[in-house]
This record gives sequence, C-alpha cells and structure tokens, in this order.
Amino acid sequence: MVDETGHERCVNNEDGGVVIRDRDGAELGLRPWLEHANAEGFPGDFFGEILGSRADVLAERVLEDGEPSHARISGMLPRAIGETFVGDSRRDERFIIQPDGSVEGLLGPLADITARELALHARWGLVHRRLPLPILRIGLPDRQMVEQIAVADIDAAGEARLLVRRRDGDRVDYLAPAGGCDEAEDAFCDAVLTQWRLVSEFHERGMRLTGGDELLGDLAASSLWLADLTLRGCHPRYGIGTYDRFKDHGFPPTVIHLGSCLVEWGHFERARDVIDCYLNAYVADDGSFVYYGPAVSEYGQLLSLCARYLELSGDLRWWRGRESVLRRIWTRLRVLRRESLADDSAPEHARGLIPGLPEADYHGSEEQWREYYYSGDAWAVRGLTDVARALQVTGRSEEAAALEEGATQYRADLLASVHAAGVATDEGLYVPPGPTQRVPIERMTQDRHSSYCNYRYFAEMISAGVLPQRVVRRVLDWRATHGGELLAMTRFEGHLDDWPVLNYARALLETGEIERYQLLLYAHLAHHQAAGWLAAPEQVDIVPGESGVRRYHAGQVVPCQVTVPLMLRWALLYELRDEDVLLVAPAVEHRWLCGGGLSARGLPTRWGPVDLELDSDGRTVTASLGLPVGTPAVVRLRIPRSPDAPVVLASVTGAAEQEWDESAGAVTLSQCGTKVTVRASVG
Repeated sequence: MVDETGHERCVNNEDGGVVIRDRDGAELGLRPWLEHANAEGFPGDFFGEILGSRADVLAERVLEDGEPSHARISGMLPRAIGETFVGDSRRDERFIIQPDGSVEGLLGPLADITARELALHARWGLVHRRLPLPILRIGLPDRQMVEQIAVADIDAAGEARLLVRRRDGDRVDYLAPAGGCDEAEDAFCDAVLTQWRLVSEFHERGMRLTGGDELLGDLAASSLWLADLTLRGCHPRYGIGTYDRFKDHGFPPTVIHLGSCLVEWGHFERARDVIDCYLNAYVADDGSFVYYGPAVSEYGQLLSLCARYLELSGDLRWWRGRESVLRRIWTRLRVLRRESLADDSAPEHARGLIPGLPEADYHGSEEQWREYYYSGDAWAVRGLTDVARALQVTGRSEEAAALEEGATQYRADLLASVHAAGVATDEGLYVPPGPTQRVPIERMTQDRHSSYCNYRYFAEMISAGVLPQRVVRRVLDWRATHGGELLAMTRFEGHLDDWPVLNYARALLETGEIERYQLLLYAHLAHHQAAGWLAAPEQVDIVPGESGVRRYHAGQVVPCQVTVPLMLRWALLYELRDEDVLLVAPAVEHRWLCGGGLSARGLPTRWGPVDLELDSDGRTVTASLGLPVGTPAVVRLRIPRSPDAPVVLASVTGAAEQEWDESAGAVTLSQCGTKVTVRASVG
C-alpha cells in the first residue's frame, strides 16, 4: 500500500527498525527489542543438579559475581517461551498469539518448521520496549528472514479485530484474519499509532522514571500495561487463556496485586475504577467474597489495599462512598475473631486465631476450611490495623480506636502462637505455617502441601509486616536452604510458581536482604516471563522439553505480570507501614547510576509525591530528594554501591539531623526540608 505521497506507510530500516508513517507523513520510529530461547549449552546433569540440591545453586553463582542484571540472569536457564496476547484497552476481546505466530482458528504459523527449529532460529520481542506489541523473527539458514507483527484494532462497526503484518524477505503482506479489511496496511499503521498513543497516555498519568537500568524500566512499564490490558475494562480477569474462565474472574489477588501496583505507580483513577468494580461485583452482604475459595488472608489484603489507596490519593470522598461495603468485610473478620476467642475446643496454640481456607485450590477439602494458617491471621491483623488508621483520617476516631485495640490484641495472640509453635531443630528454629502443622518440612517440594506452603502460605505469613523480623528471617532462610527457591523464584513441585512471590519480595526488602531482592527482580523478568514477549504465566516449567525451551505450565496471570513493576517501585522508595520512616533507594543498584544517573518523579507516598535523583561518577554518589512540605517522616537513604565497596558520607544539606550507619552504607535524616542532597564516596 502506497499513500498519497508515494511512500509506504510501514517500512523496515536496514538496522532492523520499523518506521510507521501517519497519514500526514510524520514518522514514528520503533526499535524492536528481541530475545532468543537460549535453548542450547546445558549439559545433561545440569537440571538434576539444581533440582536435587536443597540450596539455590544458581543464585549462589550469580551473587558471587556482583550485582544481578538482566544480561547475566537471562543466560542462567533456557528461556520460557509461550503465548502472548494483543488487545485494545477500549474493548474486551483479546487475541492470543502462539510462539510460532499462529492464532487458533484465524492464522497459521509464520513458518513451516519444527518446534526445535523454532527454538534455535526464532527471536521473540516487542516492536518497541515501551510498546508491547509482539514481534516474531525467524532467521533460518539459507533462506530469507521472516517476521510478524500483531496489533489489535477496532473496526468501523466498533468490533475488535486482529491485524497482522508478515514479511518474507522483500515481500510484505497485511492480514486481517478475523474479518475483511479493504485497506489492511492503513488499518495496521493506524492501529499501531493508536496503541502508541494509548500506552503513552497511560504512562503519563503515573510516576515518571528515566535513566537507571533503562531496559528494566521500560520492560517494567510494558509489563504493567500488559497486566492492565488483561482486564475487561475495569472488570477483573485473572489471566488470558487458561484462566479466562468465569470461575476465575473473582480471584481476589487479581485486584489486590494490580490495584497495589497501580496505586504505587500513581495511577489513582485507574486503581479506583478497578477496586470499585470488585467491591461492587464481588463483596456479598455478609462481607464474604463471591468466589469459590477465598482465602482468609485475602480479606485483610483487600482492606489494606483500600486503606493504602486512601492514604496515597487522599480521596476521602471515595472512602466515604465505599465505607459501607468495606465495613462488611472488616465486620466479618471481627465476628470470626470473636468466634475464635469463644471456641474452647480450639487446638493447642490456636485460640483466638481464625481458621479458614488458605488457598482456592483447597476449597474441596472440608478440613481445610477449618484449618489454621498464620497467613490468614497475619493479614487479618494488617487489614484491621490499616482500616483503623483510615478511620482516624476520616474522622471516625471512636470506631478507629476500637478496631486498633482489637487488632493489637489479635496480634498479641498471633505472636504468642507463633512463639509457642516453633520447633527446635539441628538447623535452627523451624517456624511452621500454622499451629497445627508443626512437623518441619525437610524439602519445600517434597509433596504437594509442602509446595503450597512454600509458594503461598509462608509468603503471606511474613509479608503482612506483623511478625518480628527475626521470625521473618527464619522463614526466609528455611525456604532458601530447603529447596524452595531457584534464582530466588518459587519452586512448586517440578515447576516455578511466582504469582504470590511479591509477598517474599516485600519480606526480603523489609529485612534488608537486598541482594536476594535484586536477584528475584531480574530472575522473574528473565525466567518467569516469556522471552521477548513479557507475558507472565502463573507457572512455568523448570526443565525444558525436547525443543530445548521451557514452556508455560499454566497461562498468563495478572499477579505475575505486575511483579517486576511493583518490585522496581519498591526498590526506589518504600514506606515502613507502622513507622513514619521513608526508605530511599533501598534496593537500587550502583550500576543503575553509572550511565547518566536515575530520575524518578512523582513517587507517591502518604505525605505526598516525592522526586528522587541519583547519580554517580564511579567515585561519588549524589542523591537529591524533593519532599512534600511538612513531611514528618524520618528519611533513611541507602547509598547504592558495588558489593563490598567502602562508602563514606561526604555531605548532607537540607536536614537538621543525621545519623550515619557505615556498615549499612545508609544515612538516617530527620527534620528534613523540601530539598535534601546527600553525597557519599564509594570505593
């Protein structure tokens, strides 16, 4: 198709770039980002070694050699190759693209080759790192390269349609496999430009991150877009493909994880709409969730999310409008708590704790509906505590005081139970997942229940921030030394299952396990998301198949899709939940600063938006903070440095008091002004 100026509207540059011209001739230059499968070079005993060891041997190899990076981590395993999707955020339809470029019922593979040939010769990626449209290139020996780009569009009748550009050498075809299209090239180019505009407008509404590890920042932003695109409007959809079923739509972690990420990135309007939809559609009159197997922890998590939204957005009107439905949830928790206190038949160390389902997959077991898990109690305490603070803000001080007192007593009962249920072993104190499950788990994947404990119950137990750090560290260490991790990701039987791993990430950050946090960040991006395409499955195989690639064990899901963007956000700035302490750069790598620095604008906090700039010339790190007026927080700035490099505080301006912790390479500042600058020498 040639436009009125005599130019093709979509062309490939010699360097592999793609240029899209609008109807007036203006050009949008897109530089595709592509990855290969890494399907060769792994000896026969490689996977037996990593699966047979109780230690995370790959993590040890990475951390011996300095700061993790995407380039280093991505070569540690064969890559995960799986389906992705395209859609238009203004319509509900999503088109699933298979790794060979095919679309079931609509389009055949890009090339007639075997799965092994695909693994060896294909590259998967995005048409641009900030525009997550899937591109597939296959370069077979002795033949011309073939390429496919897919995009979703809305036709003249208002229906979603799929548009595909396929190139075979010099020949280019434009396809509309879901229906006819008279001017397919024009429609394709217009759709790409529309998607660029929609994506750009979305990111303009949130915090703005430039510099640093730019690849990480771009892929995190695209992962967030794909997570948001998974939904139908604001209606929850747990995932695309396997999990796009009616029974899965009400899964609470969809709104909990996506809502948290949207709030922390400053997308308040979108977060409000997503949360509102769930509260309207999935909270019953008795405060229970309209879902086949809600976990006790999820009630506290949703309450905590809503309180966090209020805290960061300041949207009092929203809270007052939603308070009645939220009250149903916290009233339900308080009723269950009163019933537990009155239960004289409760097992040893369980009185005052709430029994209940820990996981939807256990919903068919009547025993599990009555079992005790600390994960549920910890998050119930957290949810009630956060609601109490919200009620103080909204002027309901009497109710807030009652909730706070009840949560404090509840936490005391929980801590007493955890202390009494601990088991002394030759490897240290074992902290069980609940008071009635005290037999230590020798291998975190030894059976299905152990895998569930590893992937979720321990994770949620330690992420609520209500247990002492010594207890949290014991749980983290037991997991790491008993076969629970691979590159800090979560092992579940013979595969990885990372959808709840944000809970571990939060615990790692709060306990100062920064290297493992950074490792998990990059490992999840490289090995729990599809190579190039970024789609994040719930589960992915550890051992590759005959083709040499690791495949999805279960389809794409929202909680996995937001793991990297939320971890990156926390790495920049993190607020302690029960103290007025702001952690600055708690997990920023020194490497991020050495290519021109890092700038993050509009980072939401409960005191207002914060601006952060970090730079390094290799010898000196300079940190500049723009703080809201009257910030009452204590600011604790960790100086990013190379591992084992000495760090010396040079100067501080804008803070009345400072306390330097040389061993941690961190300075604690108080009575800060709106502009704070810290300089430190490193190395």
